[in-house]
Amino acid sequence: MKKTLLIIALFMIAICVITSCATVNLNSLNANCKDVIIKRDPMMTFHDLKYGLETHVITTTPNSQSTGDLYHLSDKSFFIAPTVNYVRSMGLTESSPSTDYYLYITINKADIVSLYTANVEISVSLKDSKDKEVYSQKGITISKTGIYNDDSRRRKYPFYVYNLVLDEAYTSALEQINWNRIASFLRTEQLAKDEPQKQVQGFGDTALEQTIVRWDVQPRPQGADIFWRVVSKTPEVKSTNNKYLQTTPYEATKALDIRGLTYQVSSNVCIILRCEKDGYMSQEKEFDVRMVLDQEEISAFFRLVKEE
Repeated sequence: MKKTLLIIALFMIAICVITSCATVNLNSLNANCKDVIIKRDPMMTFHDLKYGLETHVITTTPNSQSTGDLYHLSDKSFFIAPTVNYVRSMGLTESSPSTDYYLYITINKADIVSLYTANVEISVSLKDSKDKEVYSQKGITISKTGIYNDDSRRRKYPFYVYNLVLDEAYTSALEQINWNRIASFLRTEQLAKDEPQKQVQGFGDTALEQTIVRWDVQPRPQGADIFWRVVSKTPEVKSTNNKYLQTTPYEATKALDIRGLTYQVSSNVCIILRCEKDGYMSQEKEFDVRMVLDQEEISAFFRLVKEE
């Protein structure tokens, strides 16, 4: 009986010690969490890119203050240097200030929620040399819990367990970025007219597919359904049936996905917008695809007429 009570007492003391250590470690984060280490090399590298990439890491101010059980790190500048070096190690480096793309990686969240748990959330925005966003990836969220392999680089700090789990969470978040998609923008010509015979096949490797078109369709009254279809006079591109876009007002920025299209034949292809609303006569407007690509815009106003 005495032996059992002794074991229970020792067990309770151990729990108290562990809890106390966890609290001490969390309270020591401000003094000891001084960097983040990316645990693995990138899984891919890129070569023969036409354009360079300038990487920016955006830290953010946490929405709440840190406590003994939750510590926020999203505003720490130590994310910047290792992230930029990680991107450069893939071959995504600066080339020319006048043509480089800009990659913005935003640290939305980097929280230590216990001694062995870290939550990280990042978002990505890629802009061309004209500061137009051409690709984004939002809400990359990673949560890691556990004790990861010891790292001799962490021994210089008296408290390094939470560093290890933060390292793992942040590394995993970077690995979720679609680097292939980002690199595809750096391979293609920026203007569709610079590659007049390159055909759209749906792989995202042509300037036509990277040309972002601003759509702005406004009827009066609002609440109409908008459809679009392709009408082609060339065998390379097939005409299509009406495809539903959205109920107005309709505003969007997106690329044209017209299979078989080249800049050379684009003057023989039209986009027809159709506006429909119950109780009103349907209307259509026609847009020359060559003009759309050059102006990077489809803008239409429909003044709807009631049916008699």
